[in-house]
Amino acid sequence: MNLLVSNSFDPKINLAIEEYLTNNLNIKAPILFIWQNDNTIVVGRNQNTLQEVNYDLAQRNFVNVVRRNTGGGTVFQDLGNLCFSIIVDKQENNNASFNEIFEKVLSPIVNYLKSKNLNAVFTGRNDIEIDGLKVSGNAQLQTKDRILEHGTLLFDIDMSKLSQYLTVNEIKMKSKKVSSVVSRVGNIKQMLAEDINMEQFKQEIINFYTKGSNVNFINLTIDDWNVINDSVTNKYSNWDWTIGKNASFDFKNGNYIPGVGYIEVNLKTNKGKIEEIKFYGDFLGSKGTEEIEKKLTKTVYDSASVKKVLESLDLKTVFADAITIENILNLIF
Repeated sequence: MNLLVSNSFDPKINLAIEEYLTNNLNIKAPILFIWQNDNTIVVGRNQNTLQEVNYDLAQRNFVNVVRRNTGGGTVFQDLGNLCFSIIVDKQENNNASFNEIFEKVLSPIVNYLKSKNLNAVFTGRNDIEIDGLKVSGNAQLQTKDRILEHGTLLFDIDMSKLSQYLTVNEIKMKSKKVSSVVSRVGNIKQMLAEDINMEQFKQEIINFYTKGSNVNFINLTIDDWNVINDSVTNKYSNWDWTIGKNASFDFKNGNYIPGVGYIEVNLKTNKGKIEEIKFYGDFLGSKGTEEIEKKLTKTVYDSASVKKVLESLDLKTVFADAITIENILNLIF
């Protein structure tokens, strides 16, 4: 296994490194990338940043706001949180379902927590819970050649920041039968019988992932860093990537779909056709929504025409295995 532990707490750098490791086939998979972000809000690929984040307050308090490449929800991260990324070859996992890949990749973490006598289980669409409290949220991206699975481990985060910076969607909270974001998450450190610090926790997680493997430490070259820094500047520091995906629309409708997540559709029509359309949400498909939006643009705004376009697309890779064409039609009309 190839291993890289980041010495940066800058989310733009870490996300750029992760993207580079995913796309650079010269660095052989499997790859384990361990990283931490300080004072950071990370928005899911398909989310509306200004709806999910108290952006003005975040700016005033110098909180980093970044968008990642994977779906799922918005999270707050500080140095009490540990991020991990596992990158594997797609060819070796072609027959596995979305959830099977999740469980396979996350099993070392669940086994580690169980070794500490904690009742850890894989649950929901993408979570690890201990006695009903979420301690890890995860997401997935699939490229032509690889699968990136990454997640968070809440070791000792400042819980007050979650409610301070993250905007609660009442529909999502009702679907989870909880009253707030904070009420359904917990810190692993407080659950452990022994007193360990973040560095010990980090090393123990690495040990469980690399058990039985020959570990090769990745050393990034100057050429590697040139590509990474270009991505930091032109993508992860770019207002259009982080905020500019949002726009004003004439029609908006959202709903929580069991087994899929929250989906919101925003669209404009002109002369009976869809002029612009955007899907937002915390759904966990392995691809973005761009292809669907492009195909629906200029389509006649009636259910038969839209249904015909949707039938030509692979909705499951964008939203989730449980999605149906009727789900999308009910949002659009």
